Amino acid sequence: MVPGAPAALLVVIDLALARVPDVPQRVDTRGMLLSGRAEVDFPSAPESSADGFVVSVADAALVSVVGRPPRELIRDVVERLEGEVNVLCQPRDADHVSGALPSWRRTGGIIHALEDVPPWSEQSDEDTRVFTLADAPPLAHVPPSLRRELMNALRGRTTARFVPGVLPDRDVPPPLEPLPMAASWAGRAPVSFCYPVFRTEAWWDVSIETLEAHRRHGHAARAARTMIRHMWQTGRAPVWGAPEHNDASLALARQLGFREVGRLTVLTAA
Repeated sequence: MVPGAPAALLVVIDLALARVPDVPQRVDTRGMLLSGRAEVDFPSAPESSADGFVVSVADAALVSVVGRPPRELIRDVVERLEGEVNVLCQPRDADHVSGALPSWRRTGGIIHALEDVPPWSEQSDEDTRVFTLADAPPLAHVPPSLRRELMNALRGRTTARFVPGVLPDRDVPPPLEPLPMAASWAGRAPVSFCYPVFRTEAWWDVSIETLEAHRRHGHAARAARTMIRHMWQTGRAPVWGAPEHNDASLALARQLGFREVGRLTVLTAA
């Protein structure tokens, strides 16, 4: 159930949620459905609805295809969105989705979860803090594009995606719950930031960004550990998704104790 949504949309979202289990491999899709920002498109023919449906978050230019809905439906949803769209699907459905978007590139995404309780779970990291929009530190030193992403996230518009690109210019309603963000400080300034892109009942989707001059100094690991500990207190465990070619992200995931639990296919316009 998504508070504040129109009754008709609530019915559709509940139908979709029944088809999307709360597991790491589905954190993006279920999180989209629970975000208060999603639209769901089912096929018009009742007998074909069992084949699949399409979830979209317009302000993030993000689409998730569940199962194998009619290709015309997939195209219709993608064409009505602005910006450079990411389309997510399970690898077993990738050929079907590619048939709707034949010129689009495929990128493999690797989904990770923590295999065991990591040795750092009961520790704390120095020079880190968790904050929300109400007590966020100054971000004037952060490059404009990243500063915009972070401020949008704190206001409820989380837009980090597997494949970055142009996003539409639009506002969103306040988040259904305040968005927490962890940062690691170098001196007086936060230089690495970690926050949940989407949240489900049991999981959250990790986003981590570090200022270029401060990379490879342990800041990303400190920010991530701090955010993970905070989210454990809300009953949610982390999911680490990364493109299969992002060696730095994959290495950090392994360092923190994450292990591969599944894959996604991401389609983007060529």
